[in-house]
Amino acid sequence: MNTDPELNELLPHRPPMTLLAKVIDVNTPGVAVALADTSPESVFYDAEVGGVPACVALEYMAQTMALAVGAECRRNGERPKAGFVLGTRRMDVKVAAFVKGERYVVTARRTFADDRSAAFDCRIDGPGGDMVAEASLSAYRPPDAADGPAEGGYGEGGE
Repeated sequence: MNTDPELNELLPHRPPMTLLAKVIDVNTPGVAVALADTSPESVFYDAEVGGVPACVALEYMAQTMALAVGAECRRNGERPKAGFVLGTRRMDVKVAAFVKGERYVVTARRTFADDRSAAFDCRIDGPGGDMVAEASLSAYRPPDAADGPAEGGYGEGGE
């Protein structure tokens, strides 16, 4: 469950679509590290699998990318803006679900950026630090992208 105020500051998402639980680190430019929310309060929690289905890995990674971009905006005195994931060149997920109560650390490292697009190498490490998912994602922010949190963000009717 999202109780981290820094998530609300840096992400253009709002509950129930904030799928991260906590910001771990956004101090290195182009890098963000966060905890995934696998609690029963998560909008994608599935009691039958005992957690969040593995297909949500892509959104965990995308939101962690957004944290890195949001932190960069904050450093530049700007508000985070909405962006869109364009796709992934590759994705490897080694689990069927993100199990409730387990710690999943999501890391996004920027590998390319220009004025409107960026690419990130992302990974999710599970209990014991083993990699359970990885992908390279690309994203685009249109020139008319609205400010995220000030405009309501994604979720709670803000879409």
